[in-house]
Amino acid sequence: MTKSPLRVLIPCFLALCAISCSDPGDGQPLGSEDFVHIPETFLPAGGDSIRVAAFDIGEHVVTNKEYAQFLNATGYPAPIHFEKGKIPRGFEEYPVIYVNREDADAYVNWLSEREGRQYALPGTNQYVAASRRKGGKARYFWGDDDSLLHPDSINYDSDGSRLFDNWKEYLKPAKWGMRNAYGLYGMAGNVWQLTQQLQDPAVSTFKYRIEKLIDLERTLMGGSWARGPEYLAFGMKVSQSPGLKAPDVGIRLVREAVSGTWKTVNRKPVAVNTPEGNVAVSWAVLRADTPGTRYNVYRIKSGNRDSDGLKVNAQPLAGSSLLDTVNLLPGARYQYRVAAVAADGQEGASSDWTGVTVATENAAQVVTFSPVYQLPGFTPVFGDLEGYGQLGCVIRLANGNTETSQDPGHPVQLEAFTSFGRSLWRKDIAVHGNIYGSASNCPFNVWDMDNDGRAEVITLLQIGEVNYVAILDGMSGRVKFKTPWPEMASDVSRSSTRIQLSVGYLDGKNPAIITQTGIYENEVLTAYDAQLNHLWTYNSFGATNGSGGHKIEIADVDGDGRQEVVYGTTCLNWDGTLRWSIYRQHPDIISVQDYLPDNPGLEVFYLVESSIHAGAYLVDADSGKVLWKNNREDDRRWSHGHAGWTADIWDGSPGMECVVNRAGHNDRNFVVFSSAGAILQEPFPAGYLPFEWDGDNTRELIGQNGFELGNWDGKNVVEVPGVHPNPIQGSRLIYTADLYGDFRDELVVLTKTPDGKDAITVVTAPGPLDKRYIAPSEDIFYRLWLARNMGGGYRSVYDTPYRELEE
Repeated sequence: MTKSPLRVLIPCFLALCAISCSDPGDGQPLGSEDFVHIPETFLPAGGDSIRVAAFDIGEHVVTNKEYAQFLNATGYPAPIHFEKGKIPRGFEEYPVIYVNREDADAYVNWLSEREGRQYALPGTNQYVAASRRKGGKARYFWGDDDSLLHPDSINYDSDGSRLFDNWKEYLKPAKWGMRNAYGLYGMAGNVWQLTQQLQDPAVSTFKYRIEKLIDLERTLMGGSWARGPEYLAFGMKVSQSPGLKAPDVGIRLVREAVSGTWKTVNRKPVAVNTPEGNVAVSWAVLRADTPGTRYNVYRIKSGNRDSDGLKVNAQPLAGSSLLDTVNLLPGARYQYRVAAVAADGQEGASSDWTGVTVATENAAQVVTFSPVYQLPGFTPVFGDLEGYGQLGCVIRLANGNTETSQDPGHPVQLEAFTSFGRSLWRKDIAVHGNIYGSASNCPFNVWDMDNDGRAEVITLLQIGEVNYVAILDGMSGRVKFKTPWPEMASDVSRSSTRIQLSVGYLDGKNPAIITQTGIYENEVLTAYDAQLNHLWTYNSFGATNGSGGHKIEIADVDGDGRQEVVYGTTCLNWDGTLRWSIYRQHPDIISVQDYLPDNPGLEVFYLVESSIHAGAYLVDADSGKVLWKNNREDDRRWSHGHAGWTADIWDGSPGMECVVNRAGHNDRNFVVFSSAGAILQEPFPAGYLPFEWDGDNTRELIGQNGFELGNWDGKNVVEVPGVHPNPIQGSRLIYTADLYGDFRDELVVLTKTPDGKDAITVVTAPGPLDKRYIAPSEDIFYRLWLARNMGGGYRSVYDTPYRELEE
C-alpha cells in the first residue's frame, strides 16, 4: 500500500516533552508512523458517560509539505499563503493554514481513497480523548500548572499584542513544543484544529439548505498562536463558520483503527416514539447478512453524533427491531445506530445514525412533509435526495389542476423535502394549458441517475411554451439536462392525452428514462440515457395501437439482466423493438410479479378496461402467452375492469391473489382470483389494501385508512382486535411501502398541520417484532417501483415474497 503523506519518520525520544515521556498513557505510537493509537475511552458526562471507540490520531497537524502532495495529485487550488502555488520557503514543516471545511473535506476524501482506509477530522469527543487529561478535572491537558505556559513549549498570545496577519513571525513548526501524554504535538496552541460535532441535521436551526453535512460543522479546538490562554483549556470549543479561512487554523486527522471500520452500511434505521414514552428502533436486514448475523444497537443522548454511543442491548439481537425503555428522558434527543455482529462475535460496519426526541405524542410517526400550496392535491414520491441513505420526499402539488378542471390560475409544482422533513426547493412545473388540464400529465420519478449516491428528479418541465423531459438536481431543483418532450399523436380532446414516465436499466448497467405520450391510441414510447440522449422511439400506431396502461412497468422478463418495457398490454424489448402483445387494448391495472410458483420466470397480471376485452388476464412475461383469463367472453358481467390489486393474502392457495372489480369506477362488487385463475371469493369486501405488519407468510389487510387491521381466511376478513397501524385520527391513507426500518410497511397518510393545512406523514410500526426478513428495498425492482409509484402514473401495489433469515 502506498505510504500516506502523513507518515514520516520521527525520533525515538520526545525532545521537547514537558511531561514524563515514559508514561504516554494507554496509547503507543504505531511503529514509525506519524499516527498514535487511542484506545476505547469513556468520558464523564453528568450521570451518563460518553464512549469513544478506539481510533488513531495524527501525531502532529498536517504540514504544508503533506498538504502539497494532495494539491499536486489533484490540482486542487493552493491556500492563499502559498506563493505562486508553492510552499513559502522554509515553511515546509509548518502547519498548513488558510484552509476551511471544504478544503479539509477534499483532502480527507483524497487521502481515504488513496490509502484504502478512512480518514476524518477529529470529533470533539475524540479530541478530548486524545488530549488525555490526568485526574479528571485539570485545566490543561498536562494539569493545572500555569508555569508550563512557557513560550518554549506552548505557542499562544500571552498579552494580546500579536497581529493576526503576521503569521510568519509567530507560527511554529507542526512538530514543536510540548507533547501530551500520548506524544501528540500541538494539542494546545500554535493552530486551532478543525473538529466535528456531527450535528443531527434534523434539529439544526437557522439553515437554509444542508447540501453537505460539513456545512453544519463549526467547532475549533486547541487554541492558537493568536489567542489568549483561556482557549488552551482542556476541552475548550469555539465556533467558526465553515467557509472561513484563517492564518491560525489548521488540520489534524484521525483515522479508523486497524481493528475497526468507519464505513457505514445503509440499514435505513428508524427510531420513533411509543405511546408509553419508549423508543422503538428498527433496521433493515441486508442481502449480505447471514443466518448467524446478530445486531448491536448503540445510543447517544445528544443532538450531536460525535461519540460512538453506549450499547443498549445486553446480548446481540437476532431480530431487526428493539424497544428501548432504559432511562429515557422526555424532551431529550437520542441518536441510534446499528452494527452487525458476525457469528464469531466480531462487529462489522454500522449503520448511519437516526435521531428521535422522546415524547408520548406523535407515536409511530417517522416524519411529516408540509408543502406550501395554493389548492389541495398531493402526489408523493420517495428517494434519497441527500445521499445519507434515508429517504426524502418529492411532492407534486396539483394546485387545482385536475382532470377536466377549469384553469385554476396556479401551475403544477414540485416541492422537495429532506429525509427529516425540511423543504429543499419548490419549482413551477407546468401550467394548465400545457398538460391538458391535469397534474397527472406532469409525471415525475426520483432516482439516482449519475450513481453519485444522491437521487435526481426526472420530470416533465415546461420552459417557455415548450414541454421538456428534464433531470433536476435533487438537492436544489436546478435543471441538469433537458430535451423536448415527444409530441402527442393522439386526439387531444379526450383523456387519450395521458403522459407517463419510468426509469429502468435497459442495458442492465445504466439507468435509462422511458416516456409514454398517449394512452388509449397512438402511443409514443421514447427512451433516453442518463444525460437525455435519445436511445429509441417506438410508435404504437399499428396493431398494438391503444395498448397503453396507466403506468410503465419495467422488468427483466427473460432473465438476461436487461430490463424490458411493459407498457399496458404490450411488451417492448430493451432496445425498443416489439417483443409481444396480447392485443387487448387498455388495462387499468397491470403488475409484473412471480404469480405462479410452478411457472418459470415472471408473469404479468392485467385488469383490462376496454369494453370488448374487459377482464382479468395472467400472461407469461417472457413469451406473452396468456396463461389464463376471465373476461367478457367468459362472464357477461365484465364491462370495465377498473379497480384492484394483487398480493399474497392467503396461504390456502399458492402464489398471489388478484382482487378486482368488473364494472367500472362505481362498482363495489369485488372478486378474488387465485394465481391460477380460480374464483376464491365473491363478493370480497371493498376498501381493503394489502399491508405487511406481523411477519407471517402472507400480507395483512388494512381498512378505514389504516385504522383497521385484518387477515383474510379464504372466506372473510377477520379483524385483529385492538391493533390500529395508523394512530392518526382523521388522516387519509395514500399508500403503503417499506420506506424505513425493517421489512414492515410504512403508511403514507394525508394529515393536517396545527394550522389546518394538508401535510404528508409517514407512520411505522411502534414496537419490536421477533422476525427478520430481508428488506424488500434490497431488491432493485422494488426500489424502481418506489421511484415511480404514483409519480409516473397511477398508484399501484407491489408485493414481493419475503425471505426470512433462518437459523
